[in-house]
Amino acid sequence: MALLSQARQRNANFVRPSLDTAMRHLALSFFVFITSVAFGQRQWELNDSTSYNVGGDTVLIASRHVLYLALPADTTVVRDFTVPDDPDLYIRDVDHWSSRDWYVLVGSRYIGHTTTLWRTTDAGENWYVDGSFLPATEEASVNQMDITPDGVAYLFNRYYESEVLRSFDHGVSWTRWFRSLIAHYYGIVPCHGSAFIYGMIGDAFHPTMWQVPDSLWDDEDVMFWSGCHNVIPSCYYPPNGVFHYPDVVAYFEPLAAELCLTLGVPASNEGAEVLPISFDPVADVLTVPGLDQQAQLSIIDASGRAFHLQRQGERILLFGLASGAYAVLIRDPGSTRHARFIKP
Repeated sequence: MALLSQARQRNANFVRPSLDTAMRHLALSFFVFITSVAFGQRQWELNDSTSYNVGGDTVLIASRHVLYLALPADTTVVRDFTVPDDPDLYIRDVDHWSSRDWYVLVGSRYIGHTTTLWRTTDAGENWYVDGSFLPATEEASVNQMDITPDGVAYLFNRYYESEVLRSFDHGVSWTRWFRSLIAHYYGIVPCHGSAFIYGMIGDAFHPTMWQVPDSLWDDEDVMFWSGCHNVIPSCYYPPNGVFHYPDVVAYFEPLAAELCLTLGVPASNEGAEVLPISFDPVADVLTVPGLDQQAQLSIIDASGRAFHLQRQGERILLFGLASGAYAVLIRDPGSTRHARFIKP
């Protein structure tokens, strides 16, 4: 019951996207029949240098088989995960709880094959195979791992007969959240107590993203068919040609962030005026024409966090603000205005 209570708390401020937002981003679904081998996460051909900031100044770099620690002037090898007898095994994902507590997922380049989840709690000095999730499943074929800012970890496990496992206790124990047929999930994007899940769904395995319904958060070990198995407006589809894993992630992650920013504007501000702004990415400055210095201004990221930044007249200095999608919310006496921008 404690786990379910935490799930309910995450969903307490669930808000659905407006019909206007949904229709703006809903593309026609398309079916792409697979004529070649389906590869796993971190597209095989692109696995030569992927960096992961795991907290503070600690940056890890994953090549196809070797994990490196990035240093100011050089890099050093943390661990070589090469399996000489099976060259198809490679680093499929890297995630972390802290700058010293990391996971590395090693598996075949072919989805649906056996994978191994490695963990270190001392910044790579010692490693062990983490099987804490095995009691929650019948098969260890993890596609991807996500640890969200609210401290919940997710494992996207198995292919075709897919399932999502989750942990509320720092990866000590896991439960099966839901199972789904004819699906292959990639990731989850939290959003104000809700979330968006994306992956490949349907007989032709076309890329799709859907918002987690509020009724699903309290469930455990259930069979759930997302609405994306039947084309409905609550699902989002990319343009034709977006099919391989890197392209799917690159399309859906910003879309989820933008949808979440729309959800981040309180319902009481639905009639708020759209704010004219200009963003200079070179100078890292946002300009709001006619900005009253007495107005209350907030910069909100996709997770709902508000930032109060330095202002110089109509200019807002964005130094130190991480890359991503943001909403600007300005409250004057008797009026509210908002806008969105992307910081590269």
